[in-house]
Amino acid sequence: MSFFDETKNFGLMAMIAGLVMILSSILWMVDDFQWGSVGVLIGGLLLLVFGLGAYQGESKLNIGSLFDEGVTSKFGIVVGFIIIVGLVEIIQGLFAWYDLYAIVVGVLLVLFGVLMKMDLSDILKKIIWVVLLIIFLVGIIFGFLDVYNAFGGETLWVVLNVLNAVAYLLIYIMLFLYMLAPEVKSRLAM
Repeated sequence: MSFFDETKNFGLMAMIAGLVMILSSILWMVDDFQWGSVGVLIGGLLLLVFGLGAYQGESKLNIGSLFDEGVTSKFGIVVGFIIIVGLVEIIQGLFAWYDLYAIVVGVLLVLFGVLMKMDLSDILKKIIWVVLLIIFLVGIIFGFLDVYNAFGGETLWVVLNVLNAVAYLLIYIMLFLYMLAPEVKSRLAM
């Protein structure tokens, strides 16, 4: 199996991204406390726990039947990551004094994750598949830009920015490839 095909490696990248968020928020709090840093800290913890579950092959977050696919299946990883990122966006939006954009994006992501688990018409499933494929492709493009833009500033921030940019770039590459996997395509009527 290749690096990108193994869901355990996805978990490792999610753990790295979560740890970088946690470290960044702590540094942000020490430097100049703002409520937004609390949202980043909570979001980092959620991403770290999700990544740890994917890395170990067992779900650490159980929200009803949303993760019944498990974190070892590609479909489970896609659904779980979309919901976790949606929750992170909502939390960060609330702690950033009601950043409406982040809250709306978070709600939409959680909605997409929930809809993926429902028994929808084939047309709606195909629309979800195409929209997510485009989102993940845009994530890859922005991931390359983030890696390029990560250099500059103090050494510690450069290291954190590079780690975060590379982790998210690999996450979006994996998600894009998971969307093309037969397991995910069949679940979304493709």
